[in-house]
Amino acid sequence: MDTHAARPVLWPEIRALLLAAMAVFTYTITIGILNGIDAIEFDQRRILGHVHGGTLGWLTLAVFAASLWLFGEGKPLTQRERMFARWLAVGAIVAFAAYVLAFSLTYGNWRPVLGTISTIVIAGQFLWVLARARGVELGVPHWGFLAALGTSIVGGILGILWGLQLATGDKYLPTDGEGAHPATMVVGFLVPVGLAMSEWAFSFPHPPRATRLGIIQMVFPFAGGVCLMLSILLDIIPLAPVAILLQIAGMGIFIKRMWPHFRSVDLMQPSPGRHALMAAIGLLFVIGLAQYIVIKYEGDFDLAPENQLLALDHSQFIGLMTNSIFAMLMAATIGKRGNRLDQVIFVAVNLGIIGFAAGLLSDATFLKRLSTPVMGAGLYLGLAVYALRLLEIQVAGVLDRPAAQGAPGK
Repeated sequence: MDTHAARPVLWPEIRALLLAAMAVFTYTITIGILNGIDAIEFDQRRILGHVHGGTLGWLTLAVFAASLWLFGEGKPLTQRERMFARWLAVGAIVAFAAYVLAFSLTYGNWRPVLGTISTIVIAGQFLWVLARARGVELGVPHWGFLAALGTSIVGGILGILWGLQLATGDKYLPTDGEGAHPATMVVGFLVPVGLAMSEWAFSFPHPPRATRLGIIQMVFPFAGGVCLMLSILLDIIPLAPVAILLQIAGMGIFIKRMWPHFRSVDLMQPSPGRHALMAAIGLLFVIGLAQYIVIKYEGDFDLAPENQLLALDHSQFIGLMTNSIFAMLMAATIGKRGNRLDQVIFVAVNLGIIGFAAGLLSDATFLKRLSTPVMGAGLYLGLAVYALRLLEIQVAGVLDRPAAQGAPGK
């Protein structure tokens, strides 16, 4: 059997993006472990490099890879589309890695310069996806990626303006408006794409045609991201709880649609669906904590304690997004069932993030220090295992098996 037959057309670009994402994430994990166990006190530059290494280097490069897979299939690729996808992949790897380096080393003009280049690359990816969407049967994951990539352009522009403000001292954003950048990226970008990748794990690699309810599910978090951005930029505090309510509505629809699949997941057996289930639980926790912060601090996230915001961010980045990406990687490389290594990865990552978030929220330093290396070890192991599988992959017959599990319900 031809082992290349089941691979997506853009497999070389997809694999390069995923391997680059893993390389950058290794740096992010290292900074996180040393900071989490209080071994080294990093300055703000290293911390921001750590954050953007996770959001851009790990999450966004993985999103690029997934969007090439989803939108690269369904209809023939023209030579121009293929070349554009290849250059976008190269541009993303170089620009995002350089941007993370700039955050780690400087407060100066390199940040807005590289931020502009990175945003142009993201806009190019969105346009490529949008062009490919015409004539392709769109599943719910497709709609989630469209919403997320479109939002990330706006979030990138806000990040550029904030970078210019820091570098020049001039005023480019309203007072306290700098929070609009992370809020837009977290709510408007990560939530739709996290839901998309979690759902995709149950119908990999070919999601069924989207139902109306599925599309509405993705509209709500997209609208929530817009509301939260406007709330912070224009100081319209009542819009913050509206944003959270929209997230809750979208999550409610998602759980209703996916419930039969979640019920079928055996938590004792390693599978893509198990990671997808933990991603959904992570998002439920994130929405609940965000709602608590909104109520307690009357919609003003600037008043929330740093430990609560850190718990919110890490639960979203690891609990939601990393579980979602691991679900995709597992489905793409080993199929429906994993092995003992997948078992160790799942347990370490999820016990680690639960303990880490609990340590932050309870202000229990010992619990945070104990959980950090456990989570970090699980992430290191996951990256090593999936990288080796990507490099040695034999996918004929693997990619089609998860698709036979059935489409998500209406």
